[in-house]
Amino acid sequence: MNLGLSRAKLTWRARRGARELDSLLLPYVQDRGAELNEDALKAMEQLLSESDPVLLDWFFERKVPPEPQVAALIHDILNYSGQRHRDQRSPGGS
Repeated sequence: MNLGLSRAKLTWRARRGARELDSLLLPYVQDRGAELNEDALKAMEQLLSESDPVLLDWFFERKVPPEPQVAALIHDILNYSGQRHRDQRSPGGS
């Protein structure tokens, strides 16, 4: 698997057009994409293959993905997003 190509493709695919999803997915892929190992990249590809309504249900915790790796990735994305917002609100945050 060409990881560089996969990361570039994931960044493109993370642009969903739905503001809620873009605000979660794009920063995560852009900031953490280089850190993702092959298993995490596969989980991200699986996540991004889903439709926007399914992703919204997962991210708003109305439903749980059947695959544990995807569920763990969603949890990590939500934690990352929450921390990013807390850092932006704190004095001296970037």
